[in-house]
Amino acid sequence: MEIVRKDIVPRYERDNITSALLISALTTNAKNLTITIVEMEPEGIQRIHSHKQEQMYYILEGTGEMTVGDEIRDVQKDDCIFFQSNSPHGLKNTGKAILRYLSAASPSFTVQECQDLWPLPSLKEERESQ
Repeated sequence: MEIVRKDIVPRYERDNITSALLISALTTNAKNLTITIVEMEPEGIQRIHSHKQEQMYYILEGTGEMTVGDEIRDVQKDDCIFFQSNSPHGLKNTGKAILRYLSAASPSFTVQECQDLWPLPSLKEERESQ
């Protein structure tokens, strides 16, 4: 069993988004799964992008506008969005509160992809270095 905490994993911050890399080839040696927890401030936007992994987002709180391919839909708490590999996708927070979601992708991003996509040290490492 491996247990990880949000404050001890790599992360990224950009465009009013913070993403913590919970489960991955980098954090747990997972080969078939990557899981992140993401918080988007109001007006936060995840740019349209694509990758070989299949993916899903589960909206934990807040509201947003999800784009997958040519389709744009409003999403809210308890919505689960699935998209196939190589599907262009992005999300923006359309509400006045934080939009929080859990993301799962399979297979896992490689260690190098994880290091490239989540380049910041953990919150714990950042606190300890100050």
